[in-house]
Amino acid sequence: MKMDEKDALLLIEQMINNAKKELKDNGFYFLFWGWLVFIAAITNYYLLMFTDFEIHSLPWMILMPFGGIVTFVLSAREKKNTPRVKTYVDEILKQVIAAFAISLFTICLFMPIGGQWKAFYPSIMVIYSIWLYISGGMLKFKPLIWGAFLNWILAAVGFIYASTQVHLLLIAFAVLGGFIIPGYLLKQKFNRNVQGA
Repeated sequence: MKMDEKDALLLIEQMINNAKKELKDNGFYFLFWGWLVFIAAITNYYLLMFTDFEIHSLPWMILMPFGGIVTFVLSAREKKNTPRVKTYVDEILKQVIAAFAISLFTICLFMPIGGQWKAFYPSIMVIYSIWLYISGGMLKFKPLIWGAFLNWILAAVGFIYASTQVHLLLIAFAVLGGFIIPGYLLKQKFNRNVQGA
């Protein structure tokens, strides 16, 4: 079966429209992870500064696995319930998400084992920056890009000031400006687009 120019153009237009639809985001994961990290950081800071509780990193040990499980379950459910045509954008996004997750997991698992606490939270903020910058670019959503630059700046401050207490406040502020505020703005934009459709 031979395709004429008109059919080819319609196919290309359909693929572009599919890619645009794919890149809509309701902000849920930015908000979900932003709040989890914010709560863990502030609670960790409180336990470290104002109590004698010895396992002051307990909020991280509870909230991060919980977040991972919720994300895995919701992602699997979304994937199952959303029939999609695979696009080039899908493949790129899948690779970017995998690189982000593997990099974050590597830092979270191996830096503490190696006793590299001085650079732990700033390194996490650098990884967040990369994710926010790429997501913001793909979604054409500037608040995520601004959040990326905020995370890079706060990571630089964290590399200079090695105090764990300072790092906990920096990462809380980083997710507030990089995930939570842009997440609410993204949700608002998504809801406007849904209502206007």
